[in-house]
Amino acid sequence: MLVNVDAARLRAFLEGSEDAEALGGGEYTVDLYDVDTPVSMDILLSKKGVDVLAALELIYDEGEDGWYLGEKIKDAERLAALLNQALA
Repeated sequence: MLVNVDAARLRAFLEGSEDAEALGGGEYTVDLYDVDTPVSMDILLSKKGVDVLAALELIYDEGEDGWYLGEKIKDAERLAALLNQALA
């Protein structure tokens, strides 16, 4: 789903983040830990803008001392807010 995020700023952020990986063709995977809802996203940057292909909440398990994938996030406004928070 297309989200309202500055694609150029996001590309610069993703290219400089150790928690992001370029998959080729403008596609990235990124884990955002320092936002209101930690999230793992698969993002496509194209001429159309920022397209979030998939997004899952990240849940920390203290007992296992690790992060695990949670529920899908399907709300475009919420995803845009999380990405914009990461860019701030």
